[in-house]
Amino acid sequence: MLQSVDRLLREVTGPLQDRCGPQARVLTAEVHGDEVRGLAFCPGKVLRYVLAARNRRIKTTEMLRLARTSRQPAA
Repeated sequence: MLQSVDRLLREVTGPLQDRCGPQARVLTAEVHGDEVRGLAFCPGKVLRYVLAARNRRIKTTEMLRLARTSRQPAA
């Protein structure tokens, strides 16, 4: 599974964008045996992902969600 960084990022970006949309971006990628793990950014969210090399399945977990305030500013 040891590859160049650019190839590794391309392999992760495809399944990530299929799952989270075209604006998803990979922040980090680390090889752990037959898995690639790391962090990704989707609009409004930071995700942790695990990509299985054998079947190219990606599992994501939301780590941080950015929320908009509903409070009105003081007059």
